Amino acid sequence: MPVGRTGRIGSAVTGFAFVLALAACAQPGQLGQPAPTPAAAPAAPAAPTGPQTVGRGVVDVPLRFRTPAPADYAVRTLDLAPGEALGWETHPGTELTLLDSGQVTVQEADACAPRVLAPGQVAVVGEGVAHVVRNTGTGPARLVVTSFLAPGVPEATPVPAACPDEPTPPPDRTAG
Repeated sequence: MPVGRTGRIGSAVTGFAFVLALAACAQPGQLGQPAPTPAAAPAAPAAPTGPQTVGRGVVDVPLRFRTPAPADYAVRTLDLAPGEALGWETHPGTELTLLDSGQVTVQEADACAPRVLAPGQVAVVGEGVAHVVRNTGTGPARLVVTSFLAPGVPEATPVPAACPDEPTPPPDRTAG
């Protein structure tokens, strides 16, 4: 039996309806359905760009900064647990210790009274000055230590306690 124009249209409509039904049942990514976009991971905080100021203040002693020859320098961070001390030591150059967080005390041989540093404050220790740095706070302390030394010399030399009634813990790190 010959199929007329109406029959062909009906078959086409039925076929189209069947394709639509299949498409409606298709999973994302099948039969032309758009694939789901993966969920974006939470963005990590942007890393700071450019220089970051850790502290700013006034050094309460006059500074004279000379070296007889070129000097090596080192800038490092150092974390001290509550009660931890670096031990009495000297340096063959100038050292600047900036307290980033926490609380420390600095004692120097020529002034045994402990000097308390708050975050952002700095201690400047001259060449050959015996000193000790202690975390006297209740939490960790982070120091940013900059040393200027003659090339090829040790960064620190342990020395006996320079103030009365002061134990000499062996230094296990060089800084401060």
